[in-house]
Amino acid sequence: MKADKLVMGLGVLTIIALAFLIVTQAGVIGVSKAQMEQDARQQQQISANWQVASDVDENLGALLFYDEEKKDYTYSVYSTRDGVSYGYFYNEGGKYPYIEEGVQGFVYEDKGIAFLSLNEDHVCRIIVNTGSENEELIPVNPLKPFAVVVPLDCGQISMYDSMNNLVKIYDSFRG
Repeated sequence: MKADKLVMGLGVLTIIALAFLIVTQAGVIGVSKAQMEQDARQQQQISANWQVASDVDENLGALLFYDEEKKDYTYSVYSTRDGVSYGYFYNEGGKYPYIEEGVQGFVYEDKGIAFLSLNEDHVCRIIVNTGSENEELIPVNPLKPFAVVVPLDCGQISMYDSMNNLVKIYDSFRG
């Protein structure tokens, strides 16, 4: 009787362990919003003393890591998955020339747009015009790098520098 309970208990534990292994290996569980920075630093071996600019919404997360002098950087983009899943999943990262030189927009189909920049253009505000006279103002520190995430269906997007000049956005479409 006691042996039967022990065998049954071990069987249940084995099934739970196997189910957990299957779920984690199937790519169903990502990282939480709170763990995204830590995961990016670990995956891309980013120094703990690098600063980060980040923005996350319900579908997309963008992180821009940079050293104190803004001479070196790397970025990470995470997104949610459709269907049965939890959290955010790493999409891509590394370097991209327009992040250093201007403003790079990564457009993710059905998820949103991630804008990343070391801010050499001194962007100070982003205006998202959703139509019918509705505008959203996103303030940006013109002296610091930035990461901003906006929904895909947000409408027209304009960025301005501290001299009120329109700043060019370089778009890259991702699947």
